[in-house]
Amino acid sequence: MLLRLYLSTLVCLLAGVSIASSLTAQSAASVDGRDFTFKRGISIGHWMAKMNGPYGSADWFDRSDAEWIAAQGFDHVRYPVDGRLWVRPDGSLDESKIEPLVAAVHWARELGLGAMLDMHFLPGDSSTPYDPNVQDTAIFTDAGTRAQTATFWGRVAARLGAERSWLRFEIINEPNAPENQQLNELNRACLTAIRAHDPTRVVYLTSNLNSVFDTLPDVVIPDDPHVVLKLHYDEPMIFTHQRASWKQLPSDMPPVPFPGRVPDLTDHVPAGHWAAVLSGSELTIEDVEADFDRVVHWMDEHYPQTKLYLGGFGSYQEAPAKSRIALARTVRRAAEKRGWGWTVWDYKSSFGVRDATGATTAALPGLFD
Repeated sequence: MLLRLYLSTLVCLLAGVSIASSLTAQSAASVDGRDFTFKRGISIGHWMAKMNGPYGSADWFDRSDAEWIAAQGFDHVRYPVDGRLWVRPDGSLDESKIEPLVAAVHWARELGLGAMLDMHFLPGDSSTPYDPNVQDTAIFTDAGTRAQTATFWGRVAARLGAERSWLRFEIINEPNAPENQQLNELNRACLTAIRAHDPTRVVYLTSNLNSVFDTLPDVVIPDDPHVVLKLHYDEPMIFTHQRASWKQLPSDMPPVPFPGRVPDLTDHVPAGHWAAVLSGSELTIEDVEADFDRVVHWMDEHYPQTKLYLGGFGSYQEAPAKSRIALARTVRRAAEKRGWGWTVWDYKSSFGVRDATGATTAALPGLFD
């Protein structure tokens, strides 16, 4: 043993590498050997994208929050980031914006949690006015902009190369390309740029139109053993987003149960509104199971070697508490039964597992029973 250590030290010295550097590398390898499973995750929404407070430094998320997350039984944390804020005018990366993400990744790693860098938004056409809630479509439609976006991902991969298996990359959150094929082109370009720096990093690709199940048949998955397909599941929308103004649902609509029957909504929404069409319909656990089965059958036929991951699900705080628990349990079990890892949306927001005071909400119990 002493002889091996002596020889190792001698080799390092001959190669111009310090003993300290050698020991650091050994320590990193030991940490990297930890079992980062990425099976049960939670998103930290509104911290580094669509921020509620200063970017990456709001007082409602710090290491103590990561400790709470680990104590609940989650095994990884998904960090949504507005990548547009990482780029300086000359195209270089802004280290001051990257530092909060790196710190959060290290909190997670030290607690035995994996971390996922979710590029919630990607740099696009620099002449397009910045909108904190909307992705510039030029990344999908313009070849030059797409190439610049891929270059950005390559720089990110190079910058974060020292973070090993505890960190995974998600190329883009809930894309909305005008055509499904355009997302495939973006996925391909960004993955190629990442692979130029990091051939084995686990990278998540997704489907178009907010990562829904329905656009899966148009997804093209590269021949890459370190790629995972990520999908989101917001169904049944009339339940998960009830009373949500951004879905054109009024705050006075009657509560929608899950499972259960949708109440008559015709007097609460305009004629022809999508919610009115659902009045009187039944929301069932069997429908959720059928949705997941369709995905599995299609993947078994076309990409049997590719793993699946549920990157987002949850319900709005206005939904009945008992039904929120039932929905979380139903979707989580549907994913786990099929071997998918999952991430719930999200930590502290109107969908959160905790409220602003830190108290747990009805979004949490169905995730671990």
